[in-house]
Amino acid sequence: MLRQEALRIAREAGARTVDLTSRPDREAANRLYERLGFAARESTVHRYPPEA
Repeated sequence: MLRQEALRIAREAGARTVDLTSRPDREAANRLYERLGFAARESTVHRYPPEA
């Protein structure tokens, strides 16, 4: 499975954690991530859009 391979590579590279982001309104996706073992965490993400 792609997820397992990505996590294996991250572990082998020395990663202590693997983060992903998803908008709160993507409820089904967020449930899937939690079922796969990812834990939701409180975060405030700020983005400054580049000049067009």
